[in-house]
Amino acid sequence: MNAKKLPGYREATDEIDKILQRIDENSEVDVDALADDVERAAELLQLCGEKLKAAEVRVQEVSQRLAVEQEHDSADEEE
Repeated sequence: MNAKKLPGYREATDEIDKILQRIDENSEVDVDALADDVERAAELLQLCGEKLKAAEVRVQEVSQRLAVEQEHDSADEEE
């Protein structure tokens, strides 16, 4: 990614929305600006995908931990 500070998920999606709006609103296409916007949007989409994958892993880990704790609690109640 470029030197810009990595945004959070919400900031990244907001920036993607702004890029799309800018592209939609411009009747005259500046090819250089369009290329920059498309490149930035691709970077942001990749970042969002990575953040979603990381969140999924964290949710699975927490779910597994809670399931194990619940099994232990159930076993303790049976004793």
